[in-house]
Amino acid sequence: MTSPFENLGRLLTYEDLREKISARYMKLNRKLKTSKDMTIKAKELARINLVYGNVKNYFEKIVHTMPHTSKIHPFYLDLLDVLVGANDYKKSIVRISKAIRILDKIHRECLSMFRLASKPSEYAEIRRNCIGRLLSVLKRNRKYIDFLAHTTLKLRDIPSIDPETPTAIVAGMPQVGKSTLVKGISTAKPKIDPYPFTTRNLILGHIIGRDFKFQAIDTPGLLDRPLSERNPIELQAILALKHVKGIIVYLFDVSITGYYTLKQQLRVLSDIEEAFDKEIIVALNKIDIADLSKVKELISTLKSKGYERLFKISALKGIGVKELKDTIISELRKIS
Repeated sequence: MTSPFENLGRLLTYEDLREKISARYMKLNRKLKTSKDMTIKAKELARINLVYGNVKNYFEKIVHTMPHTSKIHPFYLDLLDVLVGANDYKKSIVRISKAIRILDKIHRECLSMFRLASKPSEYAEIRRNCIGRLLSVLKRNRKYIDFLAHTTLKLRDIPSIDPETPTAIVAGMPQVGKSTLVKGISTAKPKIDPYPFTTRNLILGHIIGRDFKFQAIDTPGLLDRPLSERNPIELQAILALKHVKGIIVYLFDVSITGYYTLKQQLRVLSDIEEAFDKEIIVALNKIDIADLSKVKELISTLKSKGYERLFKISALKGIGVKELKDTIISELRKIS
């Protein structure tokens, strides 16, 4: 599964669309002035049809290319809600869809009026009236046009995380080595996608073998501090990860230079245990510069919590990473 927003094209803002229509209208006018094969009536109809066609075609592009919320996977729907607001997104598309029907109604009425008209002055008056009404529909939907134009810029940057592909979600407090581990357990040149998830970056890598392809996600700014300290947007972003099939790899920093205490790191682990119904693999990172008393204390505490198998690693030096990676692959195979 790829991101439903991956192939979104650039959408024009209201001002961009008005300028585009204006430029095409002037070009058409220049052509009509030199045309001797068209009647005055046909020329006025051509002007109306240009405005009608450009506005309608653009509105139809929005309705037909923007993914509908009913067809978006819950994972991506949560991300959509975090980034732009799912209700505002849905409302904007519905309003544009209704505007298409209004455009069609105006166009039909214009054609009916033309059938009844017989003078050049009447044709001109009908054309001015009809184009004014068509542009009025465009203007009334300005905020929805601009909202969706800005929305696509955000949604196109979402990496193609497949929530159905078994995934190792790497968690832990800042500076514990999450990104280093993701790179270490991914392919030699992993695909790394920075993505503005709230105010930080979500990093996606792939674990590829002969008969499998799994994902690894680093979660800076998300699973790195207690849920009680989260704002609603961050909490919703975390909830989105619940839809991803996989396991959580929780890293502890046991180094002598570690910034966070064991108590702080254990508190975040407890929050993750409560928030996610996923298997958790625990690794003690930076073992090459470990505070041995800290390691001993942590192992004792974790075993009392039921963690029997603990991995001692250095993601930077590669110590113990292969064993951890093999276990991650084994657990992801069970899920797949």
